[in-house]
Amino acid sequence: MEISSIANGPSSYDRGMAAYDRGHYEVAMYDFEPRAMNGDFIAQFYLGFMHEHGRGVPHNREKAIAWYTKAAEQGYAPAQNDLGVMYVRFWEEPVLSGKKSVITPFERALKWFNKAAQQDNPTAQFNLATVSAHLARRFPEDSKESIELHKRVVIWHKKAAEQNYAPAQFYLGLIYQEGLPVVAPSPEKTVELYIKAASPNSEATIPYKQGYAPAQHQLAEMYSKGEEVRQDIEEAIKWYKRAAEQGFVLSQYSLGLLYDMGNGVNQDFKEAKKWYQKAAEQGFARAQNNLAQMYETGGDSEKAWRLVFEAAQQGYALAQFGLGKAFEEGVIGAPQDSVEAYYWYSLASKDKSSLGEAETDNLVSDVAARRETVGSTLTQKKRNEIQKQVDNWQPKDLVCSGTGFYINKTHILTNAHVIRHPDESGRHVYKFDEVRINFRYVEEKLDSVDPEVDLALLVDQRGNAGTAATFRSYPVNFGEDIAVFGYPLSNVLSYRGNGTSGIVSGLTSIVGESQPDNLFQHTAPTQRGNSGGPVLDSAGNVVGVVVSGLNPSLISDNGEIKIADVQNVNFAIKFSVIEDFLEKSKITDYEDPISVLAKDIDRKAIYIKAEKFTVPVLCFMNKGVRPLPLEEIGIGGVKR
Repeated sequence: MEISSIANGPSSYDRGMAAYDRGHYEVAMYDFEPRAMNGDFIAQFYLGFMHEHGRGVPHNREKAIAWYTKAAEQGYAPAQNDLGVMYVRFWEEPVLSGKKSVITPFERALKWFNKAAQQDNPTAQFNLATVSAHLARRFPEDSKESIELHKRVVIWHKKAAEQNYAPAQFYLGLIYQEGLPVVAPSPEKTVELYIKAASPNSEATIPYKQGYAPAQHQLAEMYSKGEEVRQDIEEAIKWYKRAAEQGFVLSQYSLGLLYDMGNGVNQDFKEAKKWYQKAAEQGFARAQNNLAQMYETGGDSEKAWRLVFEAAQQGYALAQFGLGKAFEEGVIGAPQDSVEAYYWYSLASKDKSSLGEAETDNLVSDVAARRETVGSTLTQKKRNEIQKQVDNWQPKDLVCSGTGFYINKTHILTNAHVIRHPDESGRHVYKFDEVRINFRYVEEKLDSVDPEVDLALLVDQRGNAGTAATFRSYPVNFGEDIAVFGYPLSNVLSYRGNGTSGIVSGLTSIVGESQPDNLFQHTAPTQRGNSGGPVLDSAGNVVGVVVSGLNPSLISDNGEIKIADVQNVNFAIKFSVIEDFLEKSKITDYEDPISVLAKDIDRKAIYIKAEKFTVPVLCFMNKGVRPLPLEEIGIGGVKR
């Protein structure tokens, strides 16, 4: 959402808002900052928004709160609402008041939501109802506290709904559908409210003028099942499509399932695949799993393999079972691996309710039997180690990917920045919750991550079935032919690897680097995801590690992003730096580096050789659990 649609400032703000909408943030700051310093609450609000979302300035929660507070204290409702949103997002971090008593940000959020709600701000009214519903769950359902809070839920949802605020209409519909201690179920009001929220309405609050997708989906579900309305598959499909076309993932999946199964419609696998694909691209595990089955049937094992893996990492038990089976039997592109098979079977066994959804009879017992069979090939110690992982497991998101390569049977070399995760401020760097190569779990080598030279070692306890890289200690020369192999853009390109070629174009890094002699420059095209991969000479020996490239989009002038005349300026870490790093890491069992120029081989042979020791490095973070529904259903500050 463009900032100019968030608040209706006077015409004198046109210059700053127009600059913001063009992405000219420095111009916008030049316009807003002096106004804000002079006490202008609208400019203060804009600055809070820019600091909250990192628009033109570094993301800074403290500065965002400070500017929002200045505007909120002057009674500006949008700032009061957004200040409440920020406190809700960080409600688990209590702060001390002037009297040194603990005041949770959650309590502060209630204060600001209430102030904005009293001014008839519909988003704040909705947020106040949402927070009240959350608080009510802390008390017994029939308690006085719970009843009073539920009354507030209904009151504030009604006030927001009367202003055509679609999320409030939808949630009020849910209340009448399911009932509350203070509200009896009413099918008529449920349908009426869902239709209001789902239907396009030019008077609705931005961005819900085209209809609220969750309400459209709920109507589709009701027509599909004949609940509160007559069963009507055509009407269900109409509402599913409206929501799906807005990107609502549940409707996309439901449409895929309807066409896949032929439930009330002609079976259409092409249409099913289309909607499964859209839902899978948003990371919806069930769609990923069903789409994987379609790819497997069609003979594309690679796409099936990666989709099953992504669904399994999100905690979908059927996909975890499928992944365990793939590792046990070595199918859909997976290597046979008893450790991984036992791990995934163990995870699948935790969610018996999801396994019960499958049409296969006795799937729960089948998983248990397979787990026991595979487990019998492992030591008790290994089973205990795996069980500890399973007990502490959380659903995971793939956060980033890079490349690595084996330097001996068990050690994989990559960049430190591939396996370290900076926070939003860039001030702190964290370990990922899980790192995998070729979809197998690996660990960091203790004390072998060096951000200064940007190198790191991973340990694969089960070892590499292929060969290890050979290094060349003979220095690279200007104009020398080189090749790069890796796994760039893994979300759109193949996991089979990607090769490019070029020449050595420089022997130092860019001006200002702390250690410019650590790197050399080359012209082999590299993309996001190539980091950590090998740079090879014309004989297939490793002469460097891909580390970075000069990105034209990072070059700006007065806040304006420009495409500079920068092409194919890429950098790699020299072997001398790699050698020092391996020595410090006490790694000696790699093949002796070649000290002369070896005989050239053709490019195809280089890539075939590199593919045997190069692997994708996949980095995952636990999804975690949010205390409140802070998704795009209305509590977010930009949705008014």
